[in-house]
Amino acid sequence: MKRHLLLLSCCLALSNAAQAASACPGFPALATSGDTLLAQVRALPPVGIDREGQACAPATVIDFAYSGGVLCSFGAGKEAVEAATSAVTRLADGGELVEYLYLFPYAPATHARLLALLGARFTPVDKAAWPAFLQRARPGKETTALFTHGGYYISLGKPAEGDPAEWYSNVIFEKMDQPALGVRKVCKDAGDA
Repeated sequence: MKRHLLLLSCCLALSNAAQAASACPGFPALATSGDTLLAQVRALPPVGIDREGQACAPATVIDFAYSGGVLCSFGAGKEAVEAATSAVTRLADGGELVEYLYLFPYAPATHARLLALLGARFTPVDKAAWPAFLQRARPGKETTALFTHGGYYISLGKPAEGDPAEWYSNVIFEKMDQPALGVRKVCKDAGDA
């Protein structure tokens, strides 16, 4: 993943917070088509679009949109939380949407607003019932809440305590029948199996 570009995008978002923002595609209504969602994200004012392919099975393609400021927002008014970056993951064969996400400059108050926005719209999942891929510890990242709705897992994440790169919250929408195929995907060599 192009982490240095994601970092630059979030940093620029902090300096351009006054920019007016459109609603983020796929929230609060969930996305149903990868092509439609990607077209809606590209219609926002991104500074750059980047594509990354993951060849390990099943092969996927991730399209990133970097704003250089504010890409779009969750919510409205004083409770709005502005996203700086988006990513849309589709299967390379057929283009089925399997995941999309938004990154937000991290601050405890904005993370709490994201939690409230998600909690008002989606069904919370008790931590004991989280899928295995979310229960494993990941360096530098912490999933703080999980919700479900319409065949999706919707997770809220933030930097882990003490992480030197404490710079973003994320909201990831993952198809429940094909989870962890986007930014969470781990490709293993045949010798690792």
